[in-house]
Amino acid sequence: MNGWQRGLTEAGVGDPRLRAEYTRQARGLARYVPAHYAALRLLLAPATAVHVVAAMSFMHTCDELLDRDDRAPAELRAARFAEYETRVRLALASPRAPSGGLAPLWHTARTHPRLAGCVEDFLRAAPTDLYFAGFEQESDFAAYVDGYTLPGLLLIAAVLAAPEEPPERLRESVRLLAVPVQRIDFLTDLAEDLRAGRVCLPRADLRATEVRPDDLRQGRGTAQVRALLARTAAKCWADLAAAKRAMAGFPPLYVPMVAAQLDVYAHLLQLAEARGPRLLRAGVRPRIPAAAAILLRHRGRTRTEAPPATSRPSRPVTAASAGRDRRRG
Repeated sequence: MNGWQRGLTEAGVGDPRLRAEYTRQARGLARYVPAHYAALRLLLAPATAVHVVAAMSFMHTCDELLDRDDRAPAELRAARFAEYETRVRLALASPRAPSGGLAPLWHTARTHPRLAGCVEDFLRAAPTDLYFAGFEQESDFAAYVDGYTLPGLLLIAAVLAAPEEPPERLRESVRLLAVPVQRIDFLTDLAEDLRAGRVCLPRADLRATEVRPDDLRQGRGTAQVRALLARTAAKCWADLAAAKRAMAGFPPLYVPMVAAQLDVYAHLLQLAEARGPRLLRAGVRPRIPAAAAILLRHRGRTRTEAPPATSRPSRPVTAASAGRDRRRG
């Protein structure tokens, strides 16, 4: 893990057990979301990457806990998550570092105090998807983004955002990113959601294009289904264009990270459009060569934005997307 040990030192992680726990979480993310892990290692300063790992790993731990035994009743899984919530709150309130998986989150929250409030918001939001029943209108999708997707992305934003960034402005910047991230995730994961018995596109769009849910479940490549997918893709492109305004909410040093994430999602959207109705049978993931080219292109921008080697960058700010969709599906 080239540069990782230096990043731990610069992030103030001196205890050997704490260093080992951060490293374990980093390796887990490298296996779980390799493209996003590569982005944070390539495009963020080493110390910043260390703290982003803690935030992302916490988010994925919550997701995995909620997803475990996905055929179990939602109430049972919610109760199990509530027990974990209690552990998290007790750990963060403790004056001493806890042992185990919550130790990196504890240390990072003390380096970036804004994170503690974002963790609390995320804990309240995370179980929402257990009761998800689809969307009726576009306004329902917007409410889902605000109530479920946004709190997850704000965990990373809490690490990357400048301390003086007003909370409302940060929230609005991250929301601009959350909308295309979530909508594109719904489109590219359409087959997976259909297998789980969910249709994650607004029912108003199905009615407008005369598509029945059974048309999607049975993988019918009709003209109406093609129109529905094209309608969804057009919304995604509009969301991506609007998200470019979010750059103003991030320090210049972190803009390449945000821009790279948007470009990766644009790449995913192109793949989804090319697949067409085959999305009903199988989703798409970033193609490694294309994603690598995007990251390397933005890596060049980080070098032009970086401060001189003799000065230390200002306190880390918030990143673009959290990696893996911030909803279950």
